[in-house]
Amino acid sequence: MRRSKAELLKVVYTEETLPLEQIVCRAESPYKDRELKKRAAKFILNGEPTLSVNRVDGEYVLLAGEKDYYALIVSGAKTAKVRVYVFGQTEAEMFAVAERIKEGELSAIDEAYLMKRLVSEFGLTQDTVAALTGYSRPAVANTLRLLTLSPEVIGLIESGELTAGHARTLVKVPKEKQYAFARSVIDGKYTVREAEKAVGSFLTEKKRTRNANKQRKEEIKVMLEKLRMLTRSRVTLIGSAEKGRICIDYSSEEDLYRIEELVSRIEEGI
Repeated sequence: MRRSKAELLKVVYTEETLPLEQIVCRAESPYKDRELKKRAAKFILNGEPTLSVNRVDGEYVLLAGEKDYYALIVSGAKTAKVRVYVFGQTEAEMFAVAERIKEGELSAIDEAYLMKRLVSEFGLTQDTVAALTGYSRPAVANTLRLLTLSPEVIGLIESGELTAGHARTLVKVPKEKQYAFARSVIDGKYTVREAEKAVGSFLTEKKRTRNANKQRKEEIKVMLEKLRMLTRSRVTLIGSAEKGRICIDYSSEEDLYRIEELVSRIEEGI
């Protein structure tokens, strides 16, 4: 069942200061000491962060902010300011996902996967995802669109070869052509604006070609109808405008004579 934005934003918490040793972090640190020391140094200038924890069976379980948690330990801190929530398992998972997005530490693709999880697994609307994560509604929609790109292009984003901004310009390009476009953008060192113009030119030409093909089909349709009227027989086209066969059916010798006579008259006219 989809939850309303109002229900999700009415989250009650208390603010406390807890000993770090009482906070349970169920994720092992994937961070290098140098990273954590650099982050801890920022606490001197910006102040120590406030962690989010969930009180479960008397334990304070960290919901998000693992990097801040481990940086506090490295800094030598003994306590931490916390927001204490009381969530069930589903709400805790949903809140943790939203908090990870809000931290701003993820790649665009990782953010897209987590936003998709909020929509598909937890039944949130894009408006509610925006409200929970602090993103605008268009930013959420644009981030989710990255997942509609071909796997090869997503791989380029994940590897850092293609920025999310450049990748978004490729969303309207047919999937089978997206990788080639992406390589052109990377090799040509296009700005996002230049990539938009290149895609726009391609789509305009594609539309022009589509309209020309549509007009050509109409012309062929008219031509076939004229042949039907002239031969008074069933006329079919097998193939395309570039190559194929035109078949004129006849069901009696009389029909065949009539067609022969028509061909003779055409030759005389020539």
